[in-house]
Amino acid sequence: MSREYDFAAADRISRELSRLIAKLDWFIWLRTTRRKALLGTPHSDNWQGAKRREFEKEYARQQAAFAHLRETASTLQASISSATEAAHAAQKKHEG
Repeated sequence: MSREYDFAAADRISRELSRLIAKLDWFIWLRTTRRKALLGTPHSDNWQGAKRREFEKEYARQQAAFAHLRETASTLQASISSATEAAHAAQKKHEG
């Protein structure tokens, strides 16, 4: 049984991944901006010491996790785009 490529589904998934990427970009930016506004630099007078270092370490870990999630979504979106291009080429070859 031959399965046809679902171009509409691929388009919907790609659009949703674009929305996810944009939201992750915004969220990463928001966290960075809020951290700077509330805490200043790592050596500011706002908050120093072991708890600050612990916070900074956890904050960096979380930011890296969000960045990795964004990169994964971007890679998946690129894979869908490549599969869609290949399906279009195969369809044209089949028709021609």
